[in-house]
Amino acid sequence: MKAGSVTGGSVTGGSVTGGSVTGGSATGGSATGARATMFEVERERTWRIWLLFAVLVALFFAGVWAMAVILGLALSSFLLEPSLLRMAFSLPGLGVLFTVAVVVGVVYWLSSRIEARERLLKAMCAASLDPADRYHQRLADLVDEVRMATGSRHIDCVVVPTVGMNTFAFSDFAGGGTIGVTEGALARLTRQQLEAVVAHETAHIVSGDALTATVACLLFGIYSSARDKLGDVAGASAAERDSVGLVPLFLLIQGVLALLELASAIVSAAISRQREFKADAAAVRYTRDPLSLAQALQTISRHTGGAGFIAAGLSALCIRPAGGGFEWLGRLAATHPPMEQRITALLRMANVNWVQFAQDAEKAERSMTEREHYMPAPALVTATVPQATGSAPATSDSPTGPACPSCRSALTPTLYEGLEILACRVCGGRLASQEQVERIIARREIAFTDEQRRLAALVRQEGDRLRRKAVLSRGARQILTPCPLCGKAMLRRHYNLQYAVEVDICMVCDRVWFEKDELEVLQLLVEDAVE
Repeated sequence: MKAGSVTGGSVTGGSVTGGSVTGGSATGGSATGARATMFEVERERTWRIWLLFAVLVALFFAGVWAMAVILGLALSSFLLEPSLLRMAFSLPGLGVLFTVAVVVGVVYWLSSRIEARERLLKAMCAASLDPADRYHQRLADLVDEVRMATGSRHIDCVVVPTVGMNTFAFSDFAGGGTIGVTEGALARLTRQQLEAVVAHETAHIVSGDALTATVACLLFGIYSSARDKLGDVAGASAAERDSVGLVPLFLLIQGVLALLELASAIVSAAISRQREFKADAAAVRYTRDPLSLAQALQTISRHTGGAGFIAAGLSALCIRPAGGGFEWLGRLAATHPPMEQRITALLRMANVNWVQFAQDAEKAERSMTEREHYMPAPALVTATVPQATGSAPATSDSPTGPACPSCRSALTPTLYEGLEILACRVCGGRLASQEQVERIIARREIAFTDEQRRLAALVRQEGDRLRRKAVLSRGARQILTPCPLCGKAMLRRHYNLQYAVEVDICMVCDRVWFEKDELEVLQLLVEDAVE
């Protein structure tokens, strides 16, 4: 955190003007009649944002009404009842349908708040912080530091197990909120850059605009999920000879839902675009470091945004789009302003031009690369590997603890990429949980040997052949490796379809056993794929 003041530009409601950084009634980091903090943000009182939100809610009610009309028409046609068809177009009939739509909309509005946090975390595949993880502890310290500076009551923090780089924030309807960071961003951003993006997300929660975005995502998330479910129903119906006549009805409803989803995406995009500029300016007021936030935004924009883990419909909650959506509409349905505009606003605050920023960003990129792969892997105690015996491996209940399934040596707790895993100091095998593996492949501390790079290149080149060989060998008798923890037989298979690295997986303990160099080869393959 740097001392000093920010000059050279200001952001007010998304625009950049000359002068000092101000926001709402906050000036110089203090507010009249309130406890002075280092972090003052413009409260969510912009009439345009609330008007857009009102339009969003009205669009939901109109969507339910339109769906009810279509269903009524389809039912009348199917039953060949002219009276029903006339009632569907009559004013009393439309009034009944509209009343039903309003009731359904209100019920859904109320039910959308039930366990909202849990549903959002599940949709983003987020997980709680691990207090034993060095990376997670650093993130927890930063979030707590920003929370105390803002005077917030409570802010939770979670991580998303993807190598993509993104962050998000949403409200929990009780005055607090949740901040999420992907493992990729946690591993590759510097402390100053990570502090800047945490301050950005905290600004959304403190200002209250996170609540607007959270409600919008919860309210209109039904469109995409309903459309997907109807697509499955239509496919199943088409397979049945007696239900082929219902397929056009399903397709018609899908089309209406797609239009409603598009319309809600456009309105949600307008809401989101207004909030990003304010959150950027608020983050600068706290950190006094606009360049770190600008560098973080540029780094994040150059990498994948976590698509596949963060749903496209939840992009409005993120610091950058997660991917997917209506790309063909361009800026119309974009949930965020162009990254160049946001970086330009930050550069004006710092009195730095794009040429100088590009030079500094290039230096920062080189510095980040030099910090990667600096730590040698845990060394082996001896190069002599004892012959495996036919005895059962030691388990966690035995006096000697878990044993290596390959050489029967004791497995010892070892720090690897900020995590504590079990490793064999004789043959180089590693035992880690599935969750730990997802974190490890996003991090870049361990240095790789020439042999490991050669093996990774071989697996990359022969990937298709190795995958075909694995498929053809299914059902053949194999000697299965026992799990070091529970003693049950582990499955020998590729880590996944993309990376043809053979590992042993215990379905009981949720552990993955890597023979010597297998974990490093997997890391190399992932890094090559995300560059």
